[in-house]
Amino acid sequence: MRFGLTARLLAIGASALLALWITLIAFFYWTSDLSRTANRLPPEQLKAIIDLVSNIAPDERQLALAALQSSMLEVRITDSSSVPAAGDDLADSADFALYRQFLGEKLIHIQLGHNTEGLRPGLWTRTARPLEFWVALDNGNILVAEARTPFVVTFYGLPAGTGAGLLGTLFACIAFYMLHREIRPLTRLASAVDRMDPSGDPIPLPPTRATTPEIGALVRAFDRLQNRLHAMTRSRTALIGGIQHDVRSFATRLRLRLEQLPDDAERERATSDIADMIDLLDNALLTSQAGVGALNEEMLDLAELLRAEIADFRSAGLPVILETDTTQAETWIIGDRLALRRIIGNLVDNAVKYGRRAHVTMAVEEGRARISIEDEGPGFSKEERELLLEPFVRAEPSRARKTGGAGLGLAVAQTLLKAQGGTITLADGKRGGLVTVTLPLFETT
Repeated sequence: MRFGLTARLLAIGASALLALWITLIAFFYWTSDLSRTANRLPPEQLKAIIDLVSNIAPDERQLALAALQSSMLEVRITDSSSVPAAGDDLADSADFALYRQFLGEKLIHIQLGHNTEGLRPGLWTRTARPLEFWVALDNGNILVAEARTPFVVTFYGLPAGTGAGLLGTLFACIAFYMLHREIRPLTRLASAVDRMDPSGDPIPLPPTRATTPEIGALVRAFDRLQNRLHAMTRSRTALIGGIQHDVRSFATRLRLRLEQLPDDAERERATSDIADMIDLLDNALLTSQAGVGALNEEMLDLAELLRAEIADFRSAGLPVILETDTTQAETWIIGDRLALRRIIGNLVDNAVKYGRRAHVTMAVEEGRARISIEDEGPGFSKEERELLLEPFVRAEPSRARKTGGAGLGLAVAQTLLKAQGGTITLADGKRGGLVTVTLPLFETT
């Protein structure tokens, strides 16, 4: 069962109200002197018992006395010689004046009875001892009515268990409060961990000065983990950047040597392999930069950028058609120019390789720029649409270089788009496969 913030606050409030309620009941019992009133017979009831016993025949009185017995009342008849000493008599005290008024001189003696619980009378004088009323009958006998307390009463005049209940409720209230207080840092820690981004600045974690050592150790462990992730990410980016720089240097030297190959076809294949290798490294570096938030940000006219890229493709002899007039309006976004060129290049290259021709359209809708690239190929099956966005997955199952690349184009495009707040979706168009990317427009607020 989940015990969230609302449940904890309700538990604290309920236990506090319960403690207040028990306190009010205890105060009522204490001010009402429960220990003294609970074992007193009402004067009217005592007078009725005397009248009943006096008005029946002596041989039937034992039957009447048996009918009056209960766990709270004991009635017996004794002789006058059993009357206790006057030293313990309470009949003339002001507290029992009403009994004297009802019974008159028939009221002989009132005293506290013996403790039936086996406890010391001195300690439980106000609590467990019954109250005995000694009243004279007409025939000279004495009727003794012993009224017992119907429940155990403490020394302070409260029912037994009241203090334990109050103390337990107060402890429950404190425990719920402490639980709420100790769990709060965990809630703030979970929120901070959700915001952790290896590519961004370290997230300040909640302070732990007033919490338990275990929670403090957990917070410090997450802080160390966060710092290690940032260090590893920076090291990885630096490593890839260094490798790319060195490989580019080697690739440049290889290209110069390749110019000396006498076989034109062999030279062309080797040059293409080098270009693919450099392209793979460029993709890896851009993807790692996007993963750590190291992409550049500048204000760009996406329409102009798209128009220039399509012109370059057509100059290179690629069958790419821009079907939207992008010269009429400017489409401003905040993004990385190199990353956007890589996205468009990868998608157009895939469309040409797998679908013979690329048809490019652009539109603006609901604060986002949408670029659609449709080919004339077989399209995407429903099973492939999510799978093709994963690295090293190709629609063409063979690994031959002549039929496609390494299967990174769509995965790189997705990573670069996510880093800039964009999206990519695969679907089937009217001609073949359809890839749609969206990017948020720049808005002045």
